[in-house]
Amino acid sequence: MAEQTRVGNVSVMAVPDTIVSGSRSFMFPSVPEDAWAPWAHYLNPRGNLRMNIGSFVLRSNGQTVIVDTGLGEKRRDGYPEGKLLANLAAEGVHPEDVDIVLITHLHIDHVGWNTVLRDDRWVPTFPRARYVIVRDEWDAFTTDATLRESLHIQENVLPLEASGHLDLVEGTRTLTPELTLVPSPGHTPAHSCLAIVSGGEKGMIVGDLAHHPVQLTETVWQMAFDMNKQLAVESRERIAQRLEADGGLAIGGHFPPPGFGRLVRTEGRRIWQAL
Repeated sequence: MAEQTRVGNVSVMAVPDTIVSGSRSFMFPSVPEDAWAPWAHYLNPRGNLRMNIGSFVLRSNGQTVIVDTGLGEKRRDGYPEGKLLANLAAEGVHPEDVDIVLITHLHIDHVGWNTVLRDDRWVPTFPRARYVIVRDEWDAFTTDATLRESLHIQENVLPLEASGHLDLVEGTRTLTPELTLVPSPGHTPAHSCLAIVSGGEKGMIVGDLAHHPVQLTETVWQMAFDMNKQLAVESRERIAQRLEADGGLAIGGHFPPPGFGRLVRTEGRRIWQAL
């Protein structure tokens, strides 16, 4: 059973796609070994980080919104096969029910279920949905020759344009009166978070602003896949300060499932505390 929470009138359901294990020295190569001592509780018995790859289903203003779509239905690049569609179906969410698919950024583990292979063609998985991508993000990944040739861009991103399901938007687009994009560049050129403001409550889905809760404390910890590492640090600190000041939920698709928590002060440090 998928876990849910609420931000005002908006329901947020965490739906997993898969779980991967990652070497912390590979993911955070500039972080020395002894810096992990306070965070040992996050490590598995082999000393690695267990990384959820998950999506969120939001119900807002009569709209069903999915944020990010995981790895997809085929194994690739050493990643396991995703189970998002089966997990959605188990919760009574069917592809034709979805109105909006928001993609926080165009990395492989956030776009995999954008499309499915049918009759040798990649077609939108969610046939009624508008797929929302920030225009500058789209341009960065589709005009650079190397990025454009990436298999996941060819199979799970470019087909959206031909299908007519693609909405390219500016960085502060409002999806519903309760959901608004928040620019947070650095991990990718136009990475976005999603702010939820409803009924006097606040929350934010952070995408890959932080791959792990520790980064909302250690905002200077740079992730190997950050395309502009210094800009990612600046975005992370800015958003973390906002989340702490608002007292809203800080929701992460790579965080320990279901990824719901708040930033609190403990012994003078900002810490992500799971609900």
